[in-house]
Amino acid sequence: MKRILHFLSRTDLPARTYVWRAAVIAFIPSIMISIVVTLALPHKTPTFDGPVAFVVFSMLILSPWIETLLMWPILWVLKRFTRNQLSIALGSMAVWAILHSLAAPAWGLIIAWPFFIFSVCFLEWEKKSKIKAIVITALVHTCQNAIPVIAVVLSS
Repeated sequence: MKRILHFLSRTDLPARTYVWRAAVIAFIPSIMISIVVTLALPHKTPTFDGPVAFVVFSMLILSPWIETLLMWPILWVLKRFTRNQLSIALGSMAVWAILHSLAAPAWGLIIAWPFFIFSVCFLEWEKKSKIKAIVITALVHTCQNAIPVIAVVLSS
């Protein structure tokens, strides 16, 4: 965990490098979690219904940007209770897991790890600029959603 947090604190890296590496850190554990949760709770995971173009647009554009913008005030509130960055990121992860579980009960388990990573990314880049925090976090989130989008497109 220390190594992951150390890497995510490396805002001196080029943004493109940071986004790709953070996306891998978010994606690999989450895909393993997703497989286990889907096998264990097949009827409790999300389904992405609707026109394929809308699902793709929602998952690659709307969701990452809107959720990143909503993450900002959540992190702001959590910072009022603690200055410990790990605690703030874990609190944010819990909020997002609960919110996603409202749509599909097991979804919160699947998205918990990526939202922890997104939260750490936001907190680290926010030290440089709020705009960079929003853009980089949304791009990492977009990368996270890319494989599920491909699955949706292929299954339609």
